[in-house]
Amino acid sequence: MTVSPFKTTAPEAALMPPVSFDTMMTGGREAVETWFQINRAVVDAAGRIAQEYSRFVMGRLNEDFASQKQLSACRSPVDFIEMANGFAQKAVRDYMDEATRLTALATEAFSAAAVTPAVTAAHHQAVD
Repeated sequence: MTVSPFKTTAPEAALMPPVSFDTMMTGGREAVETWFQINRAVVDAAGRIAQEYSRFVMGRLNEDFASQKQLSACRSPVDFIEMANGFAQKAVRDYMDEATRLTALATEAFSAAAVTPAVTAAHHQAVD
């Protein structure tokens, strides 16, 4: 007599205790609600980040186009160097400020997503 490698000698009940359908559905509902709340927080934050970045890019493009006009008005190498230096310094400040704003928005997004499950659990405890 050969023993099948696919059969176990342990009873199935030992692997997974019986769970009622109501218990499964309640736990599943809470998990889905939590997931929806996390997704909502992340999508809202992604929208704010995209909106902020679009605002920044449009502003920088406008400044880049304006600098092209200023370049054509330069009448000497000194004028050119002063204009280019001012442009570069402002661009670096703008990019650093934007990085700070985007980092703050991303931090808010992760915080909102991390807090949401705790809020959901607290809400369900209060309701029960």
